Amino acid sequence: MSRLPPAGPGSLPGDQQQSYEDLSQIAEKAFGDKFTWRRKDGSLVGPFPFFLAAPEAGKGFLEYLGKLAAIPGLPTEAKEVAIMSTGAHYQAPYELYAHGNIAAKTTKLSSDQVQQICDGKKPEGLNDACIAAYDVAKYLSSTPGPLPTHLWDKSVQALGKDGTVALVHYVGMYAYTCIILNAMDAPVPESGD
Repeated sequence: MSRLPPAGPGSLPGDQQQSYEDLSQIAEKAFGDKFTWRRKDGSLVGPFPFFLAAPEAGKGFLEYLGKLAAIPGLPTEAKEVAIMSTGAHYQAPYELYAHGNIAAKTTKLSSDQVQQICDGKKPEGLNDACIAAYDVAKYLSSTPGPLPTHLWDKSVQALGKDGTVALVHYVGMYAYTCIILNAMDAPVPESGD
């Protein structure tokens, strides 16, 4: 059970109601029905109860993620590989659930590849962009100190400078998200949610 329970429109103080609406609108646009971020009763799950606890920061975080999507050069497949690799390092179940679903619905990654990444293993058959994304995300998530030059160069070769910059942003943002989810002990939604 999450330390911050699902937050629905009927359970929020008046000053958080507008934030609920804002967060719901942003999440609907970004995620749609790719995974459960809102239960059938309208309660927000995953990181959203945390975002509602500090609404301006939560809304700012989601708006920033939207701005990251506008940086060119990082293919969806490589982005999801990086996010799942980061989630695997932090062992954040909700993150792995959410982005495993996104990867299954928006990329050509096989279900075995998605599962292996979520298990912290680099699968066979990834393209160069995904290999670079996995290697950079894994290193940045798990190893102190500067990213080695060969990994930076490998990423720039596969993704370009803009794609590499976007990749590093995503790793940082999703490390933050995983820390939030782990602090909350956010569970994977039940199938009836």
